[in-house]
Amino acid sequence: MKNAHFRFGWLTYVKSTEKTTTSVKLRLDRFIGEVLPDPPRQAKAHLISVIGGDTQIAAVSAAISLGDRFMVEGPRVQPIRVCLERNPQCFKGSIQLVGRKKPLPHLIALSEEFAASGVSASSGRTLLASSENGFIWAAIAHIHGLPGTPEWDDWFASELETHRAIMPALGVGCDPVIVRGQKEQFLDWLSWGVESEAIRLPASTGSIRWPRCTLADLFLPAN
Repeated sequence: MKNAHFRFGWLTYVKSTEKTTTSVKLRLDRFIGEVLPDPPRQAKAHLISVIGGDTQIAAVSAAISLGDRFMVEGPRVQPIRVCLERNPQCFKGSIQLVGRKKPLPHLIALSEEFAASGVSASSGRTLLASSENGFIWAAIAHIHGLPGTPEWDDWFASELETHRAIMPALGVGCDPVIVRGQKEQFLDWLSWGVESEAIRLPASTGSIRWPRCTLADLFLPAN
């Protein structure tokens, strides 16, 4: 965790009423979002991971359940207003740091879309936490039930670029992307790839082993 704070961002929540003003600022270690076309400089949040004090975490958790908006900023994200929108999922935990007696309260919040990959797949868009070719191809093949082998990852990535079916998303501590397309479209690409011999079917029959992927592979290191 040495120098981890250089990779962190900030989440700021301010809410004013007739009698009081609530102002909370938390360290943001992971964030995934997408910029909305309207209104400008606002985004839909899909993943928020913050650490802070008990009172701060409780305030942000309550704000998420109410659908309130936050200001988010980070190393590659300019200050932008975000919201998790409806039906978010929140998970509370703690992080024990070396040399610190009391663990740090930790909150992770997910949008409804990111929590259920089937929702995004049926809508013709899939939100992924990494832009690495191998992960993108493995995730799309798994979600849509596509036939293929791990070796087709670079070819599939080039097809996404050719058809302008991939776009970067906002990310702190990760490099997320949004893939657009339906199963039938991807199957057409695979059919063309096999017919043109751009990709080749395995010479032998049998099960196909896909590389193992962990959260540590998806998220950029915090140190």
